[in-house]
Amino acid sequence: MDTPSSSQPLAGIKVIELSNMITCSLAAMTMSSQGAQVIKVEPPIMGDKMRPLGTQKNGVSGFFHNCNRGKRSLAVDLKSNAGIKAVKELVMQSDVLLHNYRPGVMDRLGLGSDVLRKLNPRLIYVAVSGFGTKGPMADLPAFDHVIQGLAGFTDLQSSEENSFDFIKTFICDKVTAYTVGQAATAALLARASTNEGQHIDISMLHACLAFMWPDGMMHKTLKDEDRFKMSPGSDYFETINYKDGGVAVAPLSDEHWKALLPMLGYPELINTPLYASIASRMTNMDQVMTVLREPRNDIGVKKAMEILIAADVPCSPCTKRDDLESVDQIKAIGALETYVTKTMGELTVTTPPILFEGKKTSQAQPSPLLGEHSKEILQELGWKQSFIDSLIESGDLLVTKL
Repeated sequence: MDTPSSSQPLAGIKVIELSNMITCSLAAMTMSSQGAQVIKVEPPIMGDKMRPLGTQKNGVSGFFHNCNRGKRSLAVDLKSNAGIKAVKELVMQSDVLLHNYRPGVMDRLGLGSDVLRKLNPRLIYVAVSGFGTKGPMADLPAFDHVIQGLAGFTDLQSSEENSFDFIKTFICDKVTAYTVGQAATAALLARASTNEGQHIDISMLHACLAFMWPDGMMHKTLKDEDRFKMSPGSDYFETINYKDGGVAVAPLSDEHWKALLPMLGYPELINTPLYASIASRMTNMDQVMTVLREPRNDIGVKKAMEILIAADVPCSPCTKRDDLESVDQIKAIGALETYVTKTMGELTVTTPPILFEGKKTSQAQPSPLLGEHSKEILQELGWKQSFIDSLIESGDLLVTKL
């Protein structure tokens, strides 16, 4: 058994992941980067729906790889007796089970929380849903887009009244994934004292409301009539766009604005009522930010950065995604690593962002082919080769060879 260390605190922890798409996949990969052993249980036909999405090589997409490094794949039909048997036997040896099937699906399969936690009382069973387990939408399918809509993200992102727009990344999936990872590790800590596992429900809707609320609903948090109203957090975001690129800036103090206004070509606005104080600016932020949207002087990114840095205004150039790998600061912190795998060839991914003891770690590992480890996982459970071969022949089990 692997021994936990400061850089691999989850070493020795065994995780079973039954999921499609991002939420549980990314959560489990994050746990894998911290030392956990992860078995990904997938349908033998197609597997995780993420596998074919996006740029790919040998049937494995970069999208799938970015959420599944360092895992083993068991491709078995959960509607078969063998699939149920395999999961139950794995559960008896595992610490955490993650799934994002709709409410009731695992119960109908015979793999509900009560059943599995009776087999292993120390099991931490994490059930991820889209909308929660109650209410009129509980049984509906949920993807990132629809959670963005219901949780207010599409309103937050739009700059026009009665208009909506997406944040163009799977933010709800990823926020939920990190929530799942934190919850699972917190439950492991509790188990160290109680010696008991537990059932955890997490909905994407609830996780994303909690994520959006601190700033996105800062103007709606206080309810008393005598509250002092200020602008919502969404009004604070505006880039300065020049012909040669953009600058992201976060001016707060009076000194910041005294440097920023002349740079933008509005020196006459210094000390005017709208810009004179933090209170005035923060109660009228949409008006305040008009000068960023309409700079009079196109001085370019380099010159703007020089002025802002000299005045200690928080700022950075806006980087195009295709240029991220060449950014000096990203290189300096070792946020990316390039390596070669047998199936996918050369690829670049992020390194784990948590620096335990301040030291960089690597997750330069392959992601599994569908069913790549099916045979060895079942052999580890003590299943006879003749029975494994019969499952392969019936189509209930897929074994993929490199």
